[in-house]
Amino acid sequence: MKSEKGLTFLSTAILVVVIAALTFGIVYLVRLQLDKGKNEDIKTDILLVEAKVQKLAGEYILKKKEEILVGTKLTDMEDEPVIKEFLEKEIFDKEEKGAKYYVLDQDNIKELNLENVELEKDSYYIVDYTSVKVYYTKGYSDEGGEVYYTVEKDKV
Repeated sequence: MKSEKGLTFLSTAILVVVIAALTFGIVYLVRLQLDKGKNEDIKTDILLVEAKVQKLAGEYILKKKEEILVGTKLTDMEDEPVIKEFLEKEIFDKEEKGAKYYVLDQDNIKELNLENVELEKDSYYIVDYTSVKVYYTKGYSDEGGEVYYTVEKDKV
């Protein structure tokens, strides 16, 4: 009988399974880190837009001129599918007394001189110039999978 050297079929199969498990584990961890980074970018973008909105809201209070406010009135875009879907979630009361809700698209973001802020396809920011609150229609999620549409200052 010859002495065979090398890996048997069983040990080769086990080796392949171990390598596959390690590969999938590494890919999963890298993907988690990328998603976490993406969510942090979204939160930063929301805060940048919020800072600009706060400045415009202050100017509006001083001058009382609607043309200072950037964006399209929410009431004019309620039939747009992305906006309609967002409003159905009832994140805020669109009929709130005194609220000035506007929708910002990528062109409005550029108008605000926020060149580094990029909206994803089919997404918008909805801003309230009275409370200086910014909502992102696509939202972002935390590690637990809970979805947020705005940044709460105490969670930053």
